[in-house]
Amino acid sequence: MAGNQSSVSETDYFDSVSKSDMMRVVLALATEVYALRDRQRVLEKILIAGGTDLARLDGPVEAAVYEPDRLAERDAFVARVFAAMANPVASTR
Repeated sequence: MAGNQSSVSETDYFDSVSKSDMMRVVLALATEVYALRDRQRVLEKILIAGGTDLARLDGPVEAAVYEPDRLAERDAFVARVFAAMANPVASTR
């Protein structure tokens, strides 16, 4: 393999994904991140007003795999974000 060329045997995760599908994934992630950040900001204000020490939030957290509810939420999140990959838009090219 010479220069920047990749070999045929390398995995190409995006070979059959259109730019539109990738943009849908990016927008889904951006929407999720904004919603979470906004909700976290409000929640932290409520907790501080109630006298809660937020330093506990910076401690280690167990992986979602150990709690069925968190595992289900994680799986739903992944499904929402990657729905564009499951239902690709037909390319017009």
